[in-house]
Amino acid sequence: MQIADVPRLAPRQSRTGGHGFPRFFLALVCSLLFASCATSAATPASHDSGAASRFDHGLLWTIQAPGAQPSYLFGTIHSDDPRVTALPNPVSRALDNSDRFVMETQLDGDSLEQMAKAMYFDDGRTLEQVIGKDLYAATLKALTARGVPAADVAKQKPWAAMMTLSMPPSKTGEFLDLVLATRAAKQGKPVAGLETMAEQIAVFDDLPMPDQIALLKEVVRQQPEMEKNLGELIQAYLARDLRKLTEISEKHELGEEQLYRRVMERLLTRRNARMAQRMAPILKQGNAFIAVGAAHLAGEAGLLNLLEKAGYRVTPIY
Repeated sequence: MQIADVPRLAPRQSRTGGHGFPRFFLALVCSLLFASCATSAATPASHDSGAASRFDHGLLWTIQAPGAQPSYLFGTIHSDDPRVTALPNPVSRALDNSDRFVMETQLDGDSLEQMAKAMYFDDGRTLEQVIGKDLYAATLKALTARGVPAADVAKQKPWAAMMTLSMPPSKTGEFLDLVLATRAAKQGKPVAGLETMAEQIAVFDDLPMPDQIALLKEVVRQQPEMEKNLGELIQAYLARDLRKLTEISEKHELGEEQLYRRVMERLLTRRNARMAQRMAPILKQGNAFIAVGAAHLAGEAGLLNLLEKAGYRVTPIY
């Protein structure tokens, strides 16, 4: 199944958990895969390297392996803001002229059901029992205001609730990453993923429960400022300013520094190394368009620096 089929999965009931795939769920999937938001944009020391600072500006880059055609690496942001989803000419040309499209994780019916199952407790526990009455009341209020049914909130795991509250409310559901994938699929390009859905889910699902609760508590606390924070992130993204994205995110980083570092290690550092390794055969083949969250690009542990150190020629385009 190609990514263009994903929106048609929305009305279907999941065999694994009895939950359908409403818009908020698809948005949660996109948030996990592609988020560049206040809780997940950069490691605190991501710009310590002078060499890595060369990669502080630009969203579209060519990555060239010796003897191969250049491929494209594009940084996305989880947003359906029309200013974001209107593809700039350099981006649309690169995608249209590429031979294949690669995203962080390819979405299909099975992977969506896998995510749906992972989001919810299956052992009789409820979110209120796990996080306590007061935090649950605040979480329920915030999520139902975004259109999430109360019955769904009741059985969600803390990380799932946290991810939903970390992303901008959906207006059209046409997030940038889906726009890219749908365009590629309509052109008949092969669509592939750098990671499996299981690997994506494990980033948060394998966190100890106290860490999940702490993350949720912090995101609930930040809700009054979330719209302003997201607006700042989008402005920095439109300016193609990766350093600014980092600075904004660090300004609103988690109150518990050690927890923040643990999460960033799981969310970015380890995954960047894995994605860079898995890009190798794709880059050797050449002329691929690879889209990942913009948070993965810059910094000493970012993909651009890792790929250059691995011997690839890295050149900014846009």
